[in-house]
Amino acid sequence: MKKSLFAGATLTALFSGHALANEPLTLVLDWYINPDHAPIMVAEQIGAFKAQGLDVRIVPPSDPALPPRMVAARQADLAITYQPQVHFFADEGLPLVRVGTLINSPLNNGYRPG
Repeated sequence: MKKSLFAGATLTALFSGHALANEPLTLVLDWYINPDHAPIMVAEQIGAFKAQGLDVRIVPPSDPALPPRMVAARQADLAITYQPQVHFFADEGLPLVRVGTLINSPLNNGYRPG
């Protein structure tokens, strides 16, 4: 719970640093709303974004590969994506800047007994 609240506060701080009061921001998720997005959803539900003067529109993607491309094309303000994908986007030359971490470890690792 503390991690979620901290992450929510961190996201609020990240969003508020570049936005004007009541400026609409579009945040495209990496997938449909799920527990990984809890800090974002909690921040929305408790009014943390509005308290910072932000009008955040949270959008699930039609295709999980699109959010970073949407930001690069200025069709969205922020996007959530998987950390390993960032390397591919950098190789493609997409003009993206990492602004924060939602989950501090990649969620697509496989493990076996050691």
